[in-house]
Amino acid sequence: MKTRKHTILRGFTLIELMTAMAITAILVAVIMQMTTKGIDIWRGIREDVSTTSRARMALSCLGHDFEAMQMRLADNRYEWLVARPSKEFKGVGREMLVPRSAQCIFFTSTVDRNPVVSSDSTARRSYRDARAHSPETQGDVNCVGYRLIYRDQVLNQPATSKGQPGIFPRFSLYRQLVDTKETFQRLLGTTNLKTAYDAFVKDDEKNILCEDIIEFNVALTIDHSLGKGDPERGYAKYETKVVPVISSNGKEKEIDVYGDRIEVDGQVLYNPRIRAINISLTVLTEEGAAIAEQVRLGRRRAPKAADFFRRYTRTFSTMVRPPQPL
Repeated sequence: MKTRKHTILRGFTLIELMTAMAITAILVAVIMQMTTKGIDIWRGIREDVSTTSRARMALSCLGHDFEAMQMRLADNRYEWLVARPSKEFKGVGREMLVPRSAQCIFFTSTVDRNPVVSSDSTARRSYRDARAHSPETQGDVNCVGYRLIYRDQVLNQPATSKGQPGIFPRFSLYRQLVDTKETFQRLLGTTNLKTAYDAFVKDDEKNILCEDIIEFNVALTIDHSLGKGDPERGYAKYETKVVPVISSNGKEKEIDVYGDRIEVDGQVLYNPRIRAINISLTVLTEEGAAIAEQVRLGRRRAPKAADFFRRYTRTFSTMVRPPQPL
């Protein structure tokens, strides 16, 4: 008598299914975590590249202007450089963080004061002759002013226009160059450079250098004698002092450089020489700018200042050496 063998089909048990689901969930969680971390790394790199590019461009322009700074020390009483805290942040809401920023006005032989000249010797000679006989050209020194402002660059209007807030206000670093003729006629040889320069101040899109700069500061390294001693006769004692416009503890100083002295908040430094100028910029990241915009529109609460600056800003600095008197 023949017997039949029956094949028994065995399925997955509940424990096996639960184990497989648990392993799958762990793998999905790990993949999601790695993807999120990769996105965060990519976003951070993009923010760093963006802020670094803006800071490099602004610092390069500032560095070139300070390296070509023009001043005549020890033989005149004219003012050659003004560096002081900026007080002009109109239209900034109470919920916004108002940055601390310096304003600098000085004379320089900048590379962008004239149009491009051909390398052909005849063309260069004709260009020089034309400028030499032109009443619009008097000298090769320009007055330049750097300052931070809060303004709507898209609509080219103040942050608050006719009582209404601007649509796209941003903090921006402005660089305004006064042409050589006006510099020669109205700014060189003045004893109050700030007042004379204020007549040329314009807030328009032509003078914008870089957006989302929320702090601008300079610090001068100055050699000066202790008292009015005559350094040529060898009995003047010198000391070196670093004078920032805005100190790390928040103190602000006004610096006025004259031909025969430097005044720091009224304190006179005799027989001065500016050895170096340290320039620092704090740049707001794109994410930080978006958060600041939401705070301005009332869509979110303002974050704590320390946390905001730590996460959404980058600080850059450079040191330049201005021309030294012979």
